[in-house]
Amino acid sequence: MPNLSNASLFLLVLLGIVTLFVYRHQTPEWHAQLPSMKVLFVVMALPALAVLIHQVGVGHFTFRDYDRPLRLAFFVMVFLAVWRVTDTALDWLPWAWMLACILCFAKAWMITDGGSLPNSGSLGFMAGIAFSNAAMLIGTWLLLSLQLPMSTLQRCLRIVAIVLALGVTFMVKTRGTWLVLPFYAVFLILYLKQLSMMRKMLILLLPLVLVGVAMLSSDMVKHRIYDIGDDIHAYSDRSDRETSVGQRLQIWLGSWQLYREHPGFGVGREGFKPELHRLADKGEISNAVAELPHSHNGMLFQMALWGTGGLVAWVLTYLVPLVMFWRELGHADVKVRTYAAMGVALCLGYWVFDFTDVMFFWVILNGFYTINLAIFFCAIGRCKRASAGLPANA
Repeated sequence: MPNLSNASLFLLVLLGIVTLFVYRHQTPEWHAQLPSMKVLFVVMALPALAVLIHQVGVGHFTFRDYDRPLRLAFFVMVFLAVWRVTDTALDWLPWAWMLACILCFAKAWMITDGGSLPNSGSLGFMAGIAFSNAAMLIGTWLLLSLQLPMSTLQRCLRIVAIVLALGVTFMVKTRGTWLVLPFYAVFLILYLKQLSMMRKMLILLLPLVLVGVAMLSSDMVKHRIYDIGDDIHAYSDRSDRETSVGQRLQIWLGSWQLYREHPGFGVGREGFKPELHRLADKGEISNAVAELPHSHNGMLFQMALWGTGGLVAWVLTYLVPLVMFWRELGHADVKVRTYAAMGVALCLGYWVFDFTDVMFFWVILNGFYTINLAIFFCAIGRCKRASAGLPANA
């Protein structure tokens, strides 16, 4: 829900500012516990800095360009607000995720008529692929939470919610979402080192099994898979370049061409479509592709818009938190390991989803990344303090 999403983010920013002033005379415990957070505060501001560098370089300033990157730069305030959240509230997170999976499934069921309708591209208030990606992330967090102590009833409810999250992705039929499954499978093998070789092989085969079952149960899912090969063949022999895959290949090449021509400052948001139309006039891309709102690839889109600064910001926004989470995967406390694994799933998921979409193009997903990044880092810090016998938020 876009309006509620914006209100949630800005309320957390406001609470973060209040926290900064109310506790300014106290020693910030998060500063001592997580000194590397200062690096992340800077990294999350890099996308906004890339926009500023572009505007200074081209001599044209507009605040509209900062709408999305500022939501990432707000991370420092969101982090301060979330740090004051109690342990009891954090323990309620899985219940919120389960409710989210139920609501996502209900929404997808209504829009797609139980998955019987073709991929519509939209679920009413946001793109289907962005909706599906978010559902997959939430289901993955629930899957990782199963290693924590809980009752049999809670475990069963979480498994049901995970199945519903997978159901969302197959009803919406977004192939870009399914692409993350093998990456998650490899991560689980690296993360769960204690598993036997047989179980690791089963995890590697799981993505193929899930897609196979979906293909057997739905002709439309089967066609979506088979269409990939047909689209690539049609593009290569130039018989049809306007398929879903064909248009993506064109816009990728077009975005790369824009970066090659403007590596320093990029073309900017306002110059993106005019530049695409220029390429279309030269016959390098089709007129239909020139009307696309983004590059269908997060990295190429940032490169085309903001040049090398956009590329650096895109890489570090995912890589730095990913490395920070990865370092905690071997911690002795199971809660720390679990929240760290969820953080890895968040960064890895956004990165893979950016292969075929632009996650930060969707305003909601900027706040989604910022808020959940803050939640996982705060949870890790609080759990580490608790395991060391220190007050969680003294």
